[in-house]
Amino acid sequence: MTKTLTIVRHAKAERPEGFASDFDRPLTTRGQNDAERIGAALKRLIPPIDWWVSSPALRTRQTVEGIHAVAGAGQPIQWEPAIYEASAETLLVALSRIPPEAEHALIVGHNPGMEELVAGLAAGAPERLNLRMPTAAVAHLQLELFRWDQLRWGCGLLELLFTPKLLKK
Repeated sequence: MTKTLTIVRHAKAERPEGFASDFDRPLTTRGQNDAERIGAALKRLIPPIDWWVSSPALRTRQTVEGIHAVAGAGQPIQWEPAIYEASAETLLVALSRIPPEAEHALIVGHNPGMEELVAGLAAGAPERLNLRMPTAAVAHLQLELFRWDQLRWGCGLLELLFTPKLLKK
């Protein structure tokens, strides 16, 4: 039995200057367009995404909402404060709480945690794979497990790694 995990780094956000806090930075126009482009690509995946979880920071909220508007199929988004600026280990714990009936989860968050999470799941430890995820990058993995609480380093097979730039016509 396998589970499917899609990991997305938030799309391009405004520069931090001029914002009261990093948490409140919105997406740029390019970031909003990239989120919709990602949604169109993810809508075609099988199984469809049936669990959505995101950092509540403004740029991640806008990213996941843009993806969800195109590929959401009515599933609610879970807002998880622990994902904001989280380490790979914290992200692993957050994902292990996904209900066992979910087959395909999507998580939207921040670097370096997103890069380290992909590396750890695919290579056995975050430091074993030098992986780059620019803004709006998507990693899609198959996980060898029956339940999300069995999530561990090295249980994933990285099937796709792409950016919205690769999807442009």
